[in-house]
Amino acid sequence: MGDAIHLIVRLSDDGKAYATSPQAPGLMYGRQSLKELHHDLQDVLSFYFDQPGPFKVVEHHEHHYDIAGHELVTRIAMDENHPARLEALDRLGRAMQVPEQAESLLSAAANAVGEVVYVCALPSDTLGWVAAQLWGWGDVLNAAVTIADQMLLALPFANDGGTRPALDRFSGTPDTKLSEIIHRSPIVTPSQVARLQVC
Repeated sequence: MGDAIHLIVRLSDDGKAYATSPQAPGLMYGRQSLKELHHDLQDVLSFYFDQPGPFKVVEHHEHHYDIAGHELVTRIAMDENHPARLEALDRLGRAMQVPEQAESLLSAAANAVGEVVYVCALPSDTLGWVAAQLWGWGDVLNAAVTIADQMLLALPFANDGGTRPALDRFSGTPDTKLSEIIHRSPIVTPSQVARLQVC
């Protein structure tokens, strides 16, 4: 397989690891620890795809938050850009601590199970990279990109049936960078930006 498999890993409070992937519909893979999950991963993918590996995998870690009865999920890629992505994660975490900002974060579109998902993104990430993290028709996520000082821009993405991200104002090809989308957005509305308090 030429394309990367985006592995979405959710860690439970007791250390167990559960993985799914938009590129492997129906795959639900769990182990007692992240180490065990990594150990068996290539064999599990070989079995699923019925072909030998190794497979190129982009691993994303998700963390679930219950905020006033609403579901918010952060997702961060464990790739070579992970240190830079941590700034978006940090700003999301600080925004969740301020009731008005948490409410703003939760006002974004939710996915089919009611979770508002924020992907820690970089301006250099592409539409294709974001779209590869969407499940089937109707799935929704928000690419959280740090901008300016202490601000976070949330770009909403949805699957319109498998052809491309359904973006009213974010047209482009899979290779279009998020920085180009940001540059073409002349007006930033309050619903797109979480303003963070400086601690």
